[in-house]
Amino acid sequence: MLTLIQELFDLMIFYLVRQSSAYTIVNYLESWGIETTTSYIRPLFYEQLWQMKKLPIGTYIFSDIERLNPEEAEMTAKIWEQLANSGKGIRLLNHPTRSKRRYELLRTLYLKGQNQFNVYRLTEYRQPEKFPVFIRGENDHRGNRTSLINTPAELDQAIHQLSETGQSLENKIITEFCSTADKEGVFRKYSSFILGDKIIPRHLFFNYKWMIKSPKLVEEDNLLEEEKYVKTNPHESLIKDIFRLAKIEYGRIDYSLIDGVPQVWEINTNPMSLGIKDMTNELQKKRTATHKHFAHNFALGFEEINDERPSSVKISFSYGTNQYRDSYAVKLAKILPLFLLKLLPFPYQLTARLKVRTWLKNLKR
Repeated sequence: MLTLIQELFDLMIFYLVRQSSAYTIVNYLESWGIETTTSYIRPLFYEQLWQMKKLPIGTYIFSDIERLNPEEAEMTAKIWEQLANSGKGIRLLNHPTRSKRRYELLRTLYLKGQNQFNVYRLTEYRQPEKFPVFIRGENDHRGNRTSLINTPAELDQAIHQLSETGQSLENKIITEFCSTADKEGVFRKYSSFILGDKIIPRHLFFNYKWMIKSPKLVEEDNLLEEEKYVKTNPHESLIKDIFRLAKIEYGRIDYSLIDGVPQVWEINTNPMSLGIKDMTNELQKKRTATHKHFAHNFALGFEEINDERPSSVKISFSYGTNQYRDSYAVKLAKILPLFLLKLLPFPYQLTARLKVRTWLKNLKR
């Protein structure tokens, strides 16, 4: 029985993510990835990781690192180091503390002359060098928190309003506005993934508004331009250099171009890749070729980082807390036979298997 449980961990990629943000990978696994990658990718919550004392060998993707607070990042980094020093050939993507987050990355790119805009933490009390500016969160992905701010007086008023509404100033940044619109006033947002050392273009969005979260202009010429971008990967070497500078091996970069030079807005380490497949959705139908091309390359990227075929030897840790519990998975583990565990929703499978293993060991004592 114990051998069976160990074999369940063979050929695994463990996708570390906050429980509240796991929908990004789960949506992909339950739709576009169901015939290709679902069998060997398992979401593992950070909340679970911090209580575990043993981990299986495999590939670990440390996603969602921008949502870890400093204490959580340091605790996770200790686990990263133990995995890296285990001598078991474990592959690790992203580092909880060394990978650059938004502020550090954008400041670095500005100082290197790559980005034409600067960023400032609200708590630095530095006056922006140029206006207009806007305020956004330092680690979230909600976009701008204010409209464009044109003067220092308006900026002071905006900061005061944030404070008055109870919002923390600790995690907000001021960003200089950088227009990348073409002569027709159209803004483009390019997005590409990195998976290991593979750059995979995801999409190209068009909009007349400068903050772009979804495709708004979807005329035939827009769709053809997007498809060409996804299939030709024209900025591969430039984007790979930026990911290398950021020390990020998994994530999605969002950027625009000025005179052929990428202007980087952010790198998201737990991005949406492909949502639920719905061919009744008119927009999805229009972009089917783009989605299929990305889905194919995305699955190949996962295969490439999972090609070492590790054994299921476990790695022991000298610490662990019982602070985080997934009571739903624990209860299910006690009542379901092992062969039914695969029927559980993805986020609960790993916890349930670990609890079954512990339960069986206790029965033998």
